[in-house]
Amino acid sequence: MEQQTNPAVEGNASQPPKPSLFGMIMNPGEQFDRIRQKPKVLVGFLLVTLFLLAGTFLSLANSPEITGELTSELGMTAEEAAMFGTVMGVVGIVAGGIGSIIVLIIMAAITLAIAKMTGSAVKFKQILSMTIYIAFVTSIGTLLNGLIAFLVKEENYINPYTSLNSIVGAEGGLGGLLMTFEVFTIWGTILTAIGLQRVAGLSKAAAWTIAIVFFVIGAVLAAAGGVLEGMFPAA
Repeated sequence: MEQQTNPAVEGNASQPPKPSLFGMIMNPGEQFDRIRQKPKVLVGFLLVTLFLLAGTFLSLANSPEITGELTSELGMTAEEAAMFGTVMGVVGIVAGGIGSIIVLIIMAAITLAIAKMTGSAVKFKQILSMTIYIAFVTSIGTLLNGLIAFLVKEENYINPYTSLNSIVGAEGGLGGLLMTFEVFTIWGTILTAIGLQRVAGLSKAAAWTIAIVFFVIGAVLAAAGGVLEGMFPAA
């Protein structure tokens, strides 16, 4: 007697497993293989945005500067300044969430263009999913540093605690440069190289070259930002 198969069960068995965001911490290679087969975007977008916003909020929570400026320079009462700060905080959260999504999309588009120049057949959704999953790891760093700043009640949080500059304490261009030598940023660079190999099918040499170039560009921009901050300090 011929055995009958259940089409629904057979279809589920053939479905590739979904990538796991938290799996990126312990087993990123497997997650990149899953992203290549079944890229996911929405949940990653939401969690990355949440972690970034929470980390930023925590890092600024101890700063008294905004309320002080509103009360002294604009003549607001403490209650009015607090209400204004709450409204601006909500606006900042919405703008920050939209901004983080836009940045991730732009980064994915640039990465896709570079991958295509090497002859890769990778699709945009695969690269976008890879970018989001890598950003999830680096956003953990933002959340962790913000939480530490909040717990130690640091009012003028500047240097990430997981960066080299938290030890050196340099300012200006050197300070900006040393802030890029940070645990989660370096981790993200390594993941980018692995992801380009596993998702986009690039050679090891090409993948590492692209990842390092991205890191160098980020370091140069951070150093330039430090120089400009030194030239035009806040009043």
